[in-house]
Amino acid sequence: MDNTTEQETQIKRHPLAHPTGGLILVDEGNVIPKAFKSVMKKVAGKMAKGEFTNLMKTPAPSIMHHHRSYLEGAAADLSYASHFLTKAAEAKDPMERLKNVLCLYVGGHHINVSQL
Repeated sequence: MDNTTEQETQIKRHPLAHPTGGLILVDEGNVIPKAFKSVMKKVAGKMAKGEFTNLMKTPAPSIMHHHRSYLEGAAADLSYASHFLTKAAEAKDPMERLKNVLCLYVGGHHINVSQL
């Protein structure tokens, strides 16, 4: 028996959305074990050399980082800026301006999540 209600079947959810909220992060390419091995090798090497004070300075492996830069993410956050900020500037009512600024903020988060 299917436990989903009629309303839940009508709402289109993100493919990575968890049923109870949040996202399901998929480890494609088995990155987590590779990163863990890399960090452990670096830590073990420092410990073998007696460099205990430098353990906190162990760099993270590059395979752990996202394929997009911070600047690319910030640009995606502002994807709808020209549309919503123009509407906000033209609005006479302060509530309408606030609504458009909030739409810009929420829309940017939607864009970033859809590009995971």
